[in-house]
Amino acid sequence: MKLSQSNYLSATLLTVTGLLVVCNLYAFIPLYTPISLEWQIPVSQTVLASSFFSIFYAIGLLSFGPLSEKLGRKNVLMYGMFFSAGATFLVSLAGSIPFLYGFRSLQGFALGCFAPVAFAYCFDHFSETLRTMTISFINAAFLLAGIVGPLVSELLESTYKWQAVFLFFGTLYAIIFVLCAVILQPSVPTATSLLKIWQPFFHLLAKRHLLLCYLIVFSLLLSFVAFYDSLYQYLIQTYPEQPFILVRSIGLLGVVSCFFSNSLYKRLGAPNLLFWCSITIIISFVFVLIHPVPIVISIASILFVAAISIYLPSIISYIGILGAEYRASAISLYSFTLLSGTSIGPIISHAFSFRTTLSILSCWFMINIFLLTWIKRKNT
Repeated sequence: MKLSQSNYLSATLLTVTGLLVVCNLYAFIPLYTPISLEWQIPVSQTVLASSFFSIFYAIGLLSFGPLSEKLGRKNVLMYGMFFSAGATFLVSLAGSIPFLYGFRSLQGFALGCFAPVAFAYCFDHFSETLRTMTISFINAAFLLAGIVGPLVSELLESTYKWQAVFLFFGTLYAIIFVLCAVILQPSVPTATSLLKIWQPFFHLLAKRHLLLCYLIVFSLLLSFVAFYDSLYQYLIQTYPEQPFILVRSIGLLGVVSCFFSNSLYKRLGAPNLLFWCSITIIISFVFVLIHPVPIVISIASILFVAAISIYLPSIISYIGILGAEYRASAISLYSFTLLSGTSIGPIISHAFSFRTTLSILSCWFMINIFLLTWIKRKNT
């Protein structure tokens, strides 16, 4: 198999894997009620399983990037998906809430192997064009998982039982393990000592440019989750006849913009491109604040998702360059920061009204503009 063909197969595999991995962040949401009814426990206890998943997922995101420096990207991705398959099968066997907490925690940690190592793999093996395109597709897959995950979960639960959701994803992860073994190219491990696995993080956070980038990264999926969570509550109360899934699906047309992120990145440079993405996001929120009706929300959400779809691959490419010899650790921090924001998004959306949430997010991106202006000035 030619190297170029192998790289394209690897890029496709990483994109599909990204979708399936992040689906499990959202696939549990439709299962809160069925599990609580089956076990006769409060829904709040079932929801905690998602919190355990998120906590250990974040720990995995921090751990596997540096580990791949020692063991190699392919090995960590391949065996990480093997253990993800086993942990996901275990979730389907949980018969009580303590076992559910334990198995979801194990699953979250194992799935943390993907994002930082996959992004580092792109930097190690792909040309600049293919790397940027693949990173764009993976980030687009992360956004699409917000719809695909709950839809697949709801369909399987209604047709079979909630255990079928984890049997389904566990089987897919097992298949991905085999495909990783066959398709991915081996990486050359560095001589980094496992005892010094955390040392790169302190080095990276000492770089002011990177620290400011991570502050910006934290707001990205946070805003995505907060916007759609708050929108769901708003539509249910104000337009109960309006299908939420339709409005959200229309907004996800903006994901198409990821196809143009590479050319825009080359033409404008990272700080300029991120600056204009922030402006676009604020404009989309202002449109909704002025006239919050479904048609305006749908159009504005296309702008919002389009900007986020360009934002994510652009800032990770920038962080990968700034991270230099500690690239895997830099991307681990990116993944950890990005996904940590998803845990804060629901807190904001449930604490404030739809309009207030949009106002808060608008202010947040105004701060991002200030940070990007500082970065741009220091780079000139």
